[in-house]
Amino acid sequence: MSEADAERSHGRTPLPRGFRLAAAWLAIGFLFAVWPLARAFSGYTGVMIEAPSHVLVTVLGVFSALLLVYVNLLRLRPAGVWLSISIASIFAVAGLLRLPALVATGGGAGTVWIVGVSAMIHIATAVYLSRPAVLAALDRRRVERSPRAAGPPGGDPVR
Repeated sequence: MSEADAERSHGRTPLPRGFRLAAAWLAIGFLFAVWPLARAFSGYTGVMIEAPSHVLVTVLGVFSALLLVYVNLLRLRPAGVWLSISIASIFAVAGLLRLPALVATGGGAGTVWIVGVSAMIHIATAVYLSRPAVLAALDRRRVERSPRAAGPPGGDPVR
């Protein structure tokens, strides 16, 4: 029995097909973005091993913020979903804007391919998560998981 069938048998709306893949891709993207974002926010351009303590505090802050967004995505909270869509879009645009510079400066073919494919996957993730069918399924699932949808404790819901 598949996981979707198991969820249906328990009366829960299954997650949309592909949601786990999109969430996993965002987790990888968030993980790879911690150091570049920390450098950008702290303004530090030196070697990271010799970085002052404020840079490490910035790294911790960036990691915490991205972790908070990701946890809210997994909990199907609207803010987490929309922030994930926004961040995936920003990552995609940043990757696409970086491509001409990589080609002009003689970046390796592998690097150009990785950045290009990564940007395309971020675009696909943002488009997928913003589809009305996915948003409606996530909303139904979130409502089912909320304590108010369970009805009064110890009995059948009032009809």
